[in-house]
Formats: sequence, structure tokens, C-alpha cells
Amino acid sequence: MKRILAAVLALILCLGCLSFAAAEEKVKLTAVFIAHPLTQSVYDMEWLGEIADKAGVEIAWEQIYTDWNQVKSTRFASGDIPDLLFNATGDSDYTTYDGLFMELTDLIDQYAPNVKAMFAEEPDTLALAKTAEGKIYATPKFQGKWPDTNGVLFINKVWLDKLGLEMPTTLSQLKNVLIAFRDNDANGNGNPGDEVPMDFNGWFGSAYSLSNMIGSWGIQLVNWGYDGYFAEGGVIKNYAVDERYKAMMGYLADLYQEGLINPNAITNDYSMFQSLSRGDSDGNALVGVVYGWEETDKFGPNLYSQYVPVGPFADDIDDLATSDPRWTYDFSGLNMSSNRIAMSAKCQNPEAAMKFIDMFYDPEVSVQVLFGGITDGNVAKLGDDHYEVLDPPAEANTDNGTWKWTSTFADNGPMYIRRATQIDMAKDMAFALKERDQYTEAIARINMDTEYYPQFLMKYSVDDQNTLAQLQVGVTSVTDSWWGLWMTGEADVNDTWDDYVAEVYANGLQQILDIRQASYDAWKAN
Repeated sequence: MKRILAAVLALILCLGCLSFAAAEEKVKLTAVFIAHPLTQSVYDMEWLGEIADKAGVEIAWEQIYTDWNQVKSTRFASGDIPDLLFNATGDSDYTTYDGLFMELTDLIDQYAPNVKAMFAEEPDTLALAKTAEGKIYATPKFQGKWPDTNGVLFINKVWLDKLGLEMPTTLSQLKNVLIAFRDNDANGNGNPGDEVPMDFNGWFGSAYSLSNMIGSWGIQLVNWGYDGYFAEGGVIKNYAVDERYKAMMGYLADLYQEGLINPNAITNDYSMFQSLSRGDSDGNALVGVVYGWEETDKFGPNLYSQYVPVGPFADDIDDLATSDPRWTYDFSGLNMSSNRIAMSAKCQNPEAAMKFIDMFYDPEVSVQVLFGGITDGNVAKLGDDHYEVLDPPAEANTDNGTWKWTSTFADNGPMYIRRATQIDMAKDMAFALKERDQYTEAIARINMDTEYYPQFLMKYSVDDQNTLAQLQVGVTSVTDSWWGLWMTGEADVNDTWDDYVAEVYANGLQQILDIRQASYDAWKAN
């Protein structure tokens, strides 16, 4: 019995040693994560520790909240970078710092089945991941539950009902509604001069700018139409020199001169723009029509129920009229981003690092990357590939969107949320998705073969990148200096249009269009 007991004790000790050795055999990696200012420490995210354990790695994290773009060039130039870089690199870094980053194609093929599945099932993500030379230096993300469009145009339905007005469906009807909002003390507080009939924020490429109304003139924007570029009939154009833009500016100038557009919108920053939509200190709504992301976010908990989506508006005022107005199609821009995780070329354990990267693209993990952990209490698993996003606890004293950014990587993270994954959304996203039913018919008009122009998927040589950057500065200096002058009436768009167009082209627009067309054609061919 003593011999048996001694043998058992020896076996227990041996197993303990083996377990200790196994724990010691975890591959040690270093990583940097460029985080949102609200995001908690990665060491407090239980789901992240769980996937590291499953991948057999131990991560020493560095979490940076601010000024990364100011310091990264110094760090990259020194060559002293961690094994993994989350949300920390851009396409130009791979050419500027040639040899600093690991080329991932073979590693993905051997050790990343989830990433491979994403590339196969969502081919745009592969195009997004590749450089112009066909190399992959970072994995992208796909969070396929976000809506088809970013901006919603909201109108105060309470004001409409109070004034006995119908929902506007054309540009002339919209003007008449705005006049009624201006003249009839629409919010009923006894002050007929405090209503702002229409407000906006930003210009070219802004989700909440009146430049998005260009769809009423039949121009199809994709992913905010950065800098005014769009595709029509397979040809890359810029609406800043299009006659339909001229017509839109004439319409908006007319609204402005009638006192129907917030005169401070041109100079207001986003916080002012947001604050105005949340009403005055007595709880009165102040804005009639305005773009926003989602009603509770835009108007706050007390006023959001007054607003409903409106638009797009058919053009019934000029010779460029179209009966089929368009709405911005933003699905790819809202659901995909490049450069979520890159790897150092000096990583001593690239196989283990790639296995860890692939864990983020697991179906269940991806949901937690975006919304927060299951064990952390952010998400509940209801069944196979079925999840519920939970509300924050009362003591957190916050909304769903803020809690998401506080709890996890959120939109900054690497993930592949499959289209088939079922997610019961929290109130903010449920509202956001429902609101966009308004634009289903208009968005369906896009010709995906000749009008879909996802600019962020286009690839350029280093020389072309530099040329585009240099020329765009000149083009933007002209376009930015004129739209405000036209809107406010300091210049007449009809009188100055020809000279303006000539100036835009003189600053290199045609060369930009030629480079963009070549890249678009190459992308289409692939």
C-alpha cells in the first residue's frame, strides 16, 4: 500500500509538473491596440483572455488612446514595433516602411480558416486586404449587420401634424414645408423666431451634409461620395463640376436666402450641430429637418419620438428633373474596413500569431469583438449562431452605443460577422435599421455593375497615391471655397459656374479622374 501510495503521489506530482510546463509553453507575443477614448483596458475584457488561452498565446498589450498618428512614424522608422498591431497601420505604411511588416498570404492559407472563409464569402474583403501588388499585410473586418446607408434625413412629424402638412416627396414640397416651419411657431412655445427649418453639418463626403441631396438629381453616391467622386455608366466622375450639382446649389441658395437653412451651419462644429437637434432647455424641439445617424442619438431621449425619416425628394423644379431620386449606398463603407491587424516581419512565432488573429474571425468571437463579451455580460447566446445584445446595467448610467465602445474593441476591432448570424439588436441599432426602411426603394435603383464605386477598395501605385494626394489638395481648395459663397448668396452660381469649373480642371481634376478610372477598371476586371 505504501508503494502504491508513493506511486500515486509521484504521478500527481508529475501531472502537476506537466500542467505547469504546458502553461509555461504558451507562446508570448506583444501587441499594440489603438483604442477609442472610451474603451476600457483590454485586460478587463474576459472574452479576449479566453481566446488567447484557446490560441495558446500570452499577450503583453500596449493600449494607446491618442496621438498615434503623430508618433507612429517615429516608431515605424526605428523598426521597434510589437508582434501584432491592431488598428494601427494604413496602406501607405507598407510601402513607406518596406520590410517592416509580415506578408500574410501563406500564413492565412495555412493557419487562418476563418479569415479564408471571409475572403471566399465576401470577396470585397479580399480586394480590400490586397495591395496594388497583390500582397496582404493586414487583415480587414466585415461586420455585416450595419445598414445600407449612413445618413437618415429626419423631419419633425409633430410639427407637420400641428400645421396640417403632408409629408413632402418633392423638392418644391420640401421648400413649402420649411416655409411653414419658419412662419408658424411650429414648436408652439410662443416664440415664432426660434425654429430652425433645416440644419446640416460638413460638406463633400460628410454623412450629414446637404450635399447628399444630390441624389434628388439622379447622382448615385456610394460610401458618402468622398470629395464628390461617383460612377455613372462605368465612368468615374466628380459631381462638383456636374450641371446637376450646379442645379442643387441653386436650389439650396434659394432655401438659404429664404431663411430656411441654419445660417450658422457653415461654421458650427459637430457638437453644436448635435446640441441644436436636442432642443432648448425647456424641452422644445428647435430643428425641423436634419440629417443624423439614429433618432435617439440625434435628438436625445426626450425628443426622438417627434421625428421620422423623410426623402429622397423627386426633382420637380428644373430641366434636370428625375422621377427616380437616389439615396447614398453605404453598406460596404459601414461594414468593411482595412488594416485591422498587421504583423511585424520580426515576429518570432508567426504561426501562433496567425492562429490568434484567426480567433477574432470566429463566428461567436466576432460578435463579442463588436458588442462585448458573453461572460462580460454584454451579449447573451440564445442558440446556435443566435445572439442578443444586452442593455447596459442601470448603474452604468449610459446608453447602448456608449457601453459598446466602453466594453470592447467595437468597430475598431477585427471581425467577420456572417450575414447568416442572427443578432437581436439593442434599441439604438434596432431603431437605426428600422429607420432606413424609408430608403429601400431608392437604394435598390443602384446599378451595381456601373454605379457601385467603393473608393476604399481601389488600389494605386505609390506614384499614383502621391499624385492623387497632391492634386486633390488643389481641387479641394477650389470646391471648398465656392459652395459656401453660392449658398449664402455672396456669389451667384449661374454667373460664376464656367470660371469655377475651369479652375477645378486647371488644378488637376482630369488627371485625378484618369488615375481613378484606371484603378476602377482594374478592380472591375478582377
